[in-house]
Amino acid sequence: MASTQQDARGVPVSFCKAESLANFETALLQFQSYFGDPTVTLEKTLEHDPEFVLGHVFYASVLLMMTERQYIPMIREHIEAAESLAAKANDREKRLTLAARQWMEGHWDLASLTWDNVLADFPRDAMTLQLGHLTDFYRGDCFNLRDRIGRAMSRWDKSVPGYSYILGMQAFGFEECNQYDKSEATANAALDIEPRDGWSVHALAHTLEMLGRYEEGKLMYTSREQDWAPDNGFAFHNWWHLALYHIEHEDFDGALELYDKQILPEDSDVSLQLCDASALLWRLYLQGVDVSQRWDRLASLWAAKTPVENGYYAFNDMHAVISLVGAGRFDAANEVLKAVRSAANNNIGVSAMMAGDVGIAICDAMIAFGQQRYDDAIDKLSPIRTLAHRFGGSHAQRDILTQTLTEAAIRSGNLGLSHSLTSERLVHKPLSPLSLRFANKQVI
Repeated sequence: MASTQQDARGVPVSFCKAESLANFETALLQFQSYFGDPTVTLEKTLEHDPEFVLGHVFYASVLLMMTERQYIPMIREHIEAAESLAAKANDREKRLTLAARQWMEGHWDLASLTWDNVLADFPRDAMTLQLGHLTDFYRGDCFNLRDRIGRAMSRWDKSVPGYSYILGMQAFGFEECNQYDKSEATANAALDIEPRDGWSVHALAHTLEMLGRYEEGKLMYTSREQDWAPDNGFAFHNWWHLALYHIEHEDFDGALELYDKQILPEDSDVSLQLCDASALLWRLYLQGVDVSQRWDRLASLWAAKTPVENGYYAFNDMHAVISLVGAGRFDAANEVLKAVRSAANNNIGVSAMMAGDVGIAICDAMIAFGQQRYDDAIDKLSPIRTLAHRFGGSHAQRDILTQTLTEAAIRSGNLGLSHSLTSERLVHKPLSPLSLRFANKQVI
């Protein structure tokens, strides 16, 4: 039977060196705050304590949250290491190892349920709460984004280490369920405890975006910049949200300046960062903004990844496609589409569902739009626009689909569709200059 220790929140951990448990807490804080790299901490820890079961599980799980196929060999290595140590592991760690394997093998829904079962027994398991929360995001499960945290919340309060990060996740869940008052209050409560909590800043930014309170959003970001931006691994995404505020105000130069200096200042291999860069340039492209050679650089970064990553996660595939379309590399974009079709037919689990339900249509539509086949883009996007949560992302991220469909309707002269879509946008964001820009483009 595994000897038992406890982490800082009273959650059982099978026997390990005291230094390893302390390093786990460091890695957990890095995972929660995005200050520092938990994989570096865990790698050094495992060098000195290779039988640290929770360390192997945590390492594998952090890499899973990157949503990239390139990490699968390393993920597998750590899952198998944890499995080989099953005799030393406690029941919680065995279940966490199973969840990591389920995720790795494409069964994201099963992993989600396994994590939920662990949390039913250990609601203060902060690592598992965040893994589940991120998986809910990747799966587009807005109700679980909110309710997974809610199911554990009665066991959390200010006396428990890391409480602010739990509030931040709850705030984001409220926002994705359109409960904006609760989201704003919860995010602010989290930031009152920990001003450097980038996820809570992010949740507040989403809420202000959805409410069309762009000036407040700009002020929130700029006034808190020294908290969330320096040396933070999540800062590029928060900078992206600030750039969206600039776009809503038709300050396209301001958005491009953020792109160059903050969002993609250097070449990157991180899909999450490349997705933000692609989405920003595409929004500017829809408005006829000259982004110069930025498409070529970004497309090259994606092209270096696509031989391995094509067809792994449809949300990433769509962003690879728009960067390749933006650069005029239609053959490469069609190769991504081909891989997405193959994933829908050959893969198992959530990846196949995402590819088949929305990925194929969205990638096909973006290619059609780039080739000025606007009616084809409309035919592909219209049926799946309101289903696109199935391939993950947030309301703000998926707005790129509605913006593309609206622009396709305007350019094709489909007045009925363009009027209805601009009317929809004006209801949600009546004070947005970008909403008025779409409306004013239409030929009456």
